[in-house]
Amino acid sequence: MAAFTRLIRIGLALALAAGCAMPAAAAERSDPTLVIALYAKPADRAALRGVLESGQVARLRRWKAEGLIAGYRLMFTRYADSGVWDAMEQLSFADDAALARWRAIERQSPAGLSAAALALVQSIETTPATRVRSDAGGATADPVVLVIPYQALVPPADYLHYLDGYTVPQFRGWMREGVLQSYDIVTSRYPAGRTWNAMIMLRYRDDAALARRDEVVARVRAQLALDPAWKAISDNKKAIRNERVLAIADQIAADDAQ
Repeated sequence: MAAFTRLIRIGLALALAAGCAMPAAAAERSDPTLVIALYAKPADRAALRGVLESGQVARLRRWKAEGLIAGYRLMFTRYADSGVWDAMEQLSFADDAALARWRAIERQSPAGLSAAALALVQSIETTPATRVRSDAGGATADPVVLVIPYQALVPPADYLHYLDGYTVPQFRGWMREGVLQSYDIVTSRYPAGRTWNAMIMLRYRDDAALARRDEVVARVRAQLALDPAWKAISDNKKAIRNERVLAIADQIAADDAQ
């Protein structure tokens, strides 16, 4: 593992020396974030989505206007799927002091949900996290979101080196190809016992763009593989993380300026 850690750092250094530094849009972030996953009975999925669309969106907008949260994203999975959440909120905060103020909401409304929404939810997972990398891109009317959880197998600093040397260059390539609108990468602050300690949220422009995913991934990887530094990391990526079950979701609401 130590040898691979050195390999990642050398690969990133080579990429930077070659003039491939991250653009400002993909720079390091440290935004406090809550990732809130909601689980419902299959029979209650449609009702839960309706309640979130009719009420939760307004609550998120109000909290943003009041400065309680710095940004938000509300998503709902397209398919009933055992073991995968039904709805998810990504709430970002200006700083840790702002995050601490959220506890006042939790006392009255667990997970910030209305009584009507809570009545339809079987369980809730709230993960304090940090948004470490992102690119807001340009908003589209009906994006398709892939949410991919990971179990990182290396220390946080080494995982960030891996993101910069291997993952982010691919995302930039997909954006240049015109299929990926934007992305966020968050890491759990307190990962002990969690099923994931890193999560990637990829927003594709539309269903047609998502349908081109495999084609574009293969083309961009073939281009990047010409760089020995990137190729070295790619050949050993299984030592860095394990991928969990991804979810395909619709975006119900978002503050795309976040």
